[in-house]
Amino acid sequence: MKTQRLLFVVAAVGLLALLTIVPAANAHVENNMPDSVAEMEYRIFLEFKPKDFATRVKLATVLLNQDKLAEAEQEFENALNLDPNNLQAHLGLSILRLKQGKTGEALEIIKKALEIAPDAPSVYLNYGKILEAHNRPEQAREMYQKGLNKTAGSPENSGTGHERQQLETALRNLQDNQDITPTN
Repeated sequence: MKTQRLLFVVAAVGLLALLTIVPAANAHVENNMPDSVAEMEYRIFLEFKPKDFATRVKLATVLLNQDKLAEAEQEFENALNLDPNNLQAHLGLSILRLKQGKTGEALEIIKKALEIAPDAPSVYLNYGKILEAHNRPEQAREMYQKGLNKTAGSPENSGTGHERQQLETALRNLQDNQDITPTN
């Protein structure tokens, strides 16, 4: 029993030492581990640094990915209490509201995200998805197109890569879905 406690203390001290050296941004190497493992890693990290905003948003996102919506909501709210104007927290919370079927609330949150970062393609992508869920396909199309039209030189715009592909796919899917006419 004493040996187990000693091992636990040694492991905790080692982890604490590691956490003081490793910056929060490197706490999780995205896409290299399952969400359940990342969740545990983030929770441990936050035990030692509860006000670490970046890790809190990552935990909320991982919880959202696992459909742990109540926990994700709490973490996004905690993150917004630390930084009320953070784009990632607003985007995550808008996606969470969409998953909950609260499209009206999702719409209000994404409008705030647009105010925060009017040049970020991810805002237009999520705005379009929310509008689609709100049964407003023409406005969704406009949002996707605006995201695609953002200049590549804008500091908030990383739309030349993955986000651009997502916008193009969303626009194409929207068009494909509207081209389908029901048959009787």
